[in-house]
Amino acid sequence: MAATQSPYAIECVGLTMKFGSFTAVDKLSLKVKRGELFGFLGPNGAGKTTTINMLTTLLIPSGGTAKVAGFDLKDEAALVRAKIGVVPQKFALFEELTPMQNLWYIGELYGMRKEEVIRRSEELLKIVTLYDKRDIPSGTFSGGMKQRLSVAAGLIHSPEILFMDEPTTGLDPQSRIALRELTQSLNRSGITVIYTTHDMDEADKICQRIAIMDHGNLKALGTSKELKETQEYGCIIKMELGRHDAGLLDELKKLTGATGMSENGKEIELRLRRMKPGIVHTLSDFLSRRHVALDGLQIIEPTLEDVFINITKKDLRD
Repeated sequence: MAATQSPYAIECVGLTMKFGSFTAVDKLSLKVKRGELFGFLGPNGAGKTTTINMLTTLLIPSGGTAKVAGFDLKDEAALVRAKIGVVPQKFALFEELTPMQNLWYIGELYGMRKEEVIRRSEELLKIVTLYDKRDIPSGTFSGGMKQRLSVAAGLIHSPEILFMDEPTTGLDPQSRIALRELTQSLNRSGITVIYTTHDMDEADKICQRIAIMDHGNLKALGTSKELKETQEYGCIIKMELGRHDAGLLDELKKLTGATGMSENGKEIELRLRRMKPGIVHTLSDFLSRRHVALDGLQIIEPTLEDVFINITKKDLRD
């Protein structure tokens, strides 16, 4: 059966997962575009892993509907599985087997022909830079190498969508960078990537759009830039001024629309809900007309972590 053509790789409407009286995911509705590198952020217990488990057919939803790669999640689960690849957080392959043997085994599960498995395995091991280790038992590999092999295993059957569940957790900085670059390269080749992570900097760097979940609900959705701007989590303008009278501070506050202000000697700090266009030019022109020297200016914009904490608060999660 052919999938219905759609610009979306994933379409969820009211997707819900309950475990007894506990609702892990509550009426989730969202769309992921084909070819998008889409991020899921959320603290422990937010519902993102449960969402991924539903979308990869590991869990049957309690309610709602979803299409993955154009196929219905409930009625066409086998067709969904044929179109997706999964890279788990923990290495789930056979450590006693070599990379070629592991990929051979996965290819057999997908019913791939012998020649196709060999060709595809060699191609993927070159992509993940493990070709020279193709005949060495995987158990001897570093964490980064194991994750790259997991990526190859997830891609063996040429899926349209690749789910990556916190793939860089526990890796050293060099391995994290290498895996991020690999993920972006795969996405540029046309693969839709669904990426879950706790790393705000990572999500900020690679995800084209981000969904923030908490307590089973979708709390925010957009590009990193949109989340920082539209949520109004605040910006800070720090200035070092020459001699000025006290009344100048009230004028600065009114000019910038600052919600708060502090002064420490020559240093002035203005706190704004959002940065107005052309604010630097406006301030420079204003101070010039007042004959006040501007000896230093620094603009501190909100980070994705600021947005995340503001939405999910600082409570520790189990």
